[in-house]
Amino acid sequence: MTVHSSLAGDRVLDALAQSEVQRIARWRRRTFWVWTARLIVLVLFLGSWEWAIQVRLIDPFFFSQPSAIGRFLLDEIRDGGIWPHVVVTLRETLAGFALGAAAGVAAGILRMQFPFAADVSSPFLTILNVLPRVALAPMFIIWFGVGEGSKVALAVSLVFFILMLNTEAGIRSLDRELILTMRALGATDRQLFWKVMLPGAVPAIFGGMRLGVVYALLAVVVGEMISARMGLGQRIAFYAASFRAEGVLGTILVLAVIGLTLNFAVVRAEAMLLRWKGDATMSS
Repeated sequence: MTVHSSLAGDRVLDALAQSEVQRIARWRRRTFWVWTARLIVLVLFLGSWEWAIQVRLIDPFFFSQPSAIGRFLLDEIRDGGIWPHVVVTLRETLAGFALGAAAGVAAGILRMQFPFAADVSSPFLTILNVLPRVALAPMFIIWFGVGEGSKVALAVSLVFFILMLNTEAGIRSLDRELILTMRALGATDRQLFWKVMLPGAVPAIFGGMRLGVVYALLAVVVGEMISARMGLGQRIAFYAASFRAEGVLGTILVLAVIGLTLNFAVVRAEAMLLRWKGDATMSS
């Protein structure tokens, strides 16, 4: 009987191992075809754009062309003129994102811990949240100056509410039966917070971070376009005023790469912190 049970167990383990190998192989094949399709779409888009310029279907003065944008970026990278602006924009974005995220998560947790204070503050926070902060960018520059402080403050004002609302939503979505069970087992409020509430809200918090880092970059660029001494937004405004479409589009492409990199960093951090949930997600 024991021998038969052992053989049956070995067959189950072999079947599970084979199923896992097949799953990984399918994932790798799918990833390969996804990236191949993406590359084909990109090549077709750039090729069509370049062809439309060559046959004069669109005006290169307004739309530039991929080859001109490529030459512009190569020249900027070669002479190093773009790197100081990249550093300034990245520094402002990271500072605004970090401060806004920390304050937003803390505010969301405090509002969930103190419902009376949350009820009192809700209308005031709602009014502040619906204000068009991007439209108020000139006022931020008046309040905080033309330096990096105004761009950081504008980014904080956007990121704060995103993280606060996501943190509250994450805590509200927790399983109430789990909380009641923990209380029945004698868990203190501190233990309940650190062992249940905060870990359970992490997915929602990181969802807010993925959105927040994009909005932080957006806020910084808008502030730089209005008034700044350095930064990629300032370069976009300069090239637009000089009617250099390749400069505008090339700088926007650099911003897109920065945004994708920041988003990827948040996704990887989320994947590492959520291993305790068993979420073995494979990012494409």
